[in-house]
Amino acid sequence: RQRPLNSTAELIESSPMPIAFRHVLFEAAPALMPELTAFYSGTLGLGSVPAAKGDVAVAVGDATLEFRAGHGCPFYHYAFLVPGDRFDAAHRWAAERVAILPDENTGEEVFDFEHWDARAVYFHDPAGSIGELIAHRGIGASDAAGRFHPDELLGFSEVGIVGDPPLLADSLAQTFALTI
Repeated sequence: RQRPLNSTAELIESSPMPIAFRHVLFEAAPALMPELTAFYSGTLGLGSVPAAKGDVAVAVGDATLEFRAGHGCPFYHYAFLVPGDRFDAAHRWAAERVAILPDENTGEEVFDFEHWDARAVYFHDPAGSIGELIAHRGIGASDAAGRFHPDELLGFSEVGIVGDPPLLADSLAQTFALTI
């Protein structure tokens, strides 16, 4: 069953996660579009998908991540969902391509979220957004072996909303009947 949210994203019910993002649209400074293309298509090796002229769109599992030229220099936080049994391979894959952001207190690259039964690593994209690879143990296990490939990404686990929290909360409540 599909429930459209707005023109930039759709939320669907699916397995293994109760919800999945189908299309995530971020704005980016026009001058950054070539760097974003090089980063997501080249550095990360995500497959390009059709986009409007000047936009950048890549496949992330069954979802699409799109950047549209906009105003200012916005930044975001998102998490790509990794199969639960492929975190170590995904971590090595990412570390070969991007600078992994360590924990400021411990210097450790891997964040172990016991309450979510998950592990994650973080990195920046050219726009300053904070990307994350997260694997929840037991979710999306693939039994794959060997080097990780970007086609193994399952989609998005999280998309952070950046801005004025009370204003955003009010907008979410009025537009989507979501309460905090």
